[in-house]
Amino acid sequence: MVVWSGEILATDLTSSKASDASKVPTLLKQIDHSLNSVSGDGAYDSEAVYQAIAAHSPERNTKTIIPPPKDAQLKSEPLSHLYDRNRHIRSINRVGRREWFKKSGYSKRSLVENTICRYKLIIGREMRSRTLAGQRVEVRLGCKILNIMANLGMPNSCLVA
Repeated sequence: MVVWSGEILATDLTSSKASDASKVPTLLKQIDHSLNSVSGDGAYDSEAVYQAIAAHSPERNTKTIIPPPKDAQLKSEPLSHLYDRNRHIRSINRVGRREWFKKSGYSKRSLVENTICRYKLIIGREMRSRTLAGQRVEVRLGCKILNIMANLGMPNSCLVA
């Protein structure tokens, strides 16, 4: 999990057979403070993910910003953790998916993708360790390195025409 500043808060790896969404509870356990919002792509649109986010910060109404699938239906009697999902479905139906991306804050997720790209460019795309346990250690070390670099200062970029 990454915050908008580029700092990586939590890491884990999945086997090729597991879904990324299944790791959300494990990732949230690594974060010891409340979260204002959590974003993910459409693969994270599951009730289990919404429940894990709500359970992580019960004292705070953490915004969950996950795009529901195009054919998503409103829950007639939604549980409190599905409130955001219903709100997103209504908003997408009202203003369209593209406008929802901007208005909901989902477009900020590109900053997270940028951090993952930075990891792959600086640390590398290939794992050196052969075991999943070793790869988890490798990723944690890579994330610590990136966090140190981010804390020292991020580069300013500008478009040159």
